[in-house]
Amino acid sequence: MTCATPNFFFRPAIRTTVIGLMAGSLFVGLLPGLTHAQGAAKSTTLDFPKDAKLIAAAKAEGTVTVYAGPSVAAMRSDAEAFQKTYGVTMTFTQMTGAPMTARVDQEIKAGRIVADVLITSDRPSIYRWIADNQMAKLPDMKFPQQTEFMAPIQSIYQSVLINTSIVSKQDMPRTWNDLINPKYAGKIVIGSPRVGTAYSLLYLALLRDPKYGEAFFEKLAAQRARLVQNNPMVAQLTASGEAAFGFNGIPYDATNVVKANPGAPITYAYLDIVTAAYTYMTVNGRAQHPNAARLFAAWMMSPAGQVAHNGDNRASSLLGNLPGTLSAPDPKTVRQDITIEKSSMEYSSIIASFDRIFK
Repeated sequence: MTCATPNFFFRPAIRTTVIGLMAGSLFVGLLPGLTHAQGAAKSTTLDFPKDAKLIAAAKAEGTVTVYAGPSVAAMRSDAEAFQKTYGVTMTFTQMTGAPMTARVDQEIKAGRIVADVLITSDRPSIYRWIADNQMAKLPDMKFPQQTEFMAPIQSIYQSVLINTSIVSKQDMPRTWNDLINPKYAGKIVIGSPRVGTAYSLLYLALLRDPKYGEAFFEKLAAQRARLVQNNPMVAQLTASGEAAFGFNGIPYDATNVVKANPGAPITYAYLDIVTAAYTYMTVNGRAQHPNAARLFAAWMMSPAGQVAHNGDNRASSLLGNLPGTLSAPDPKTVRQDITIEKSSMEYSSIIASFDRIFK
């Protein structure tokens, strides 16, 4: 159970697991921008909550339970690091967004959400649960974009994947229009928007931008760009040399390829338009273990929690380029106006555009 794919992209079936103590120190990798996705191991000391009263109350409860959309690898790392730090067990049930939402809604109808903490990319459902008075206020950690009831604890920035054996350093793209070049004819692979609404954020941004629009994708189609049905294939075909460029490029897909095949000629770059898919944390207002839930939430928003969750090149953190997390793009390039809500509303039109252009 080591799939490293967050819940808003292609991933396998639901899993459940319980984790025990971690042995040894926390080691994380460093991933420089625009290099092969291999980091040098580094041991570091990171800040974490030290509220003695809250820690004692959490220890008395003994455990915290989590419904989690992120990968088993991320949640296992969280469980091990949290227990090692505080002596409080964290157990989790890993499930994708739609099944989690259905389960939580069913539990609310039955009287109470079972899990203490929810981690999901389904922000509209979190808003609905908040309005229904189901969620508790989070500790005020001054975490970026944190609200009273939820915080974006994981960021997946969407990029272009590049085969470094085909594309030289001087030819590295800076804008999406740099991909429009006859020498890349038949050498571009594109993931289908049918992967999901979050995966389609980048496509929506490009389709709605006056510099690009449908004309950009029509030019790619004229260059015989190939459409594939899931995001891991985008990375695999780029690394194999069947493609010079692949997008929507999910950086951790490139890191996964390099982990499996050290030296694989693949990297990623953020261009002039970047979109972000976020995963949010919220706390059950009727949690069975309220102090452990509050401590876990505070820890998850700390540098230590962010490295545990997003390290090993799994994702980016809104706290910045912490050790082992993926590098983040220039904030000026990130289209914060392109949200999952907008992508959901315009999803059918995105698919219709792709169906028409890539016949």
